[in-house]
Amino acid sequence: MLHTVNETEFFIIDGDKVDNFLFRPVDFEEDISTLHEWMHQPHIAPFWKLNLPMPEFKQWLKQSIESDHKDIYIGSINGEPVCYLIAYSIEKDPIKEYYEYQNGDLGMHLLIGPRSHLNREDGISIIRSMILFLFDHYKGARRIIGEPDIRNRIVIPILKKLGGNVISQVHLENKKATLIVGEKDSVISKMKECDIRAEWLKSMNSQRNELV
Repeated sequence: MLHTVNETEFFIIDGDKVDNFLFRPVDFEEDISTLHEWMHQPHIAPFWKLNLPMPEFKQWLKQSIESDHKDIYIGSINGEPVCYLIAYSIEKDPIKEYYEYQNGDLGMHLLIGPRSHLNREDGISIIRSMILFLFDHYKGARRIIGEPDIRNRIVIPILKKLGGNVISQVHLENKKATLIVGEKDSVISKMKECDIRAEWLKSMNSQRNELV
């Protein structure tokens, strides 16, 4: 009988520093309170605009889980939930019209929940882990596309440091965004330059790799 793993776990090893990362699909009942709290944090609310009353937020999360063009995940570092990650189909999203789309492009939205992890060291490690997870989980992905708000002075520099290339600034429906493209080879090359490596423990079997 095939054993289906519903979470991905790996280490990122940077010299003497070893962090354990785990990603799994969002569970409505288990994660609703944590996500609701995160969306009300001062460093998140202005960008996501989801600091809603609980009944409205529940409806939004339910629709997100049931969406057929995106997958949503919770990520943890060393056992602590710290990030929310959306992978979405570029082909089914308006962002496709703002740049030169290629087969194998995968869209990404992200946030780091606890303010204490927004320091430079943790921020880079957590966002690197999200990107590595997406490239592992979506085997057809060759590039990851980010569109952070131009006011986001934390995420944009980190994405550039990890190998992302700023393409342009675009006016979307609800924000002015910096369009960033991260090629898989560039991300891996940056890790090698810094002598950083990943050691995989388990990888979930996806039934929804059709996003790319």
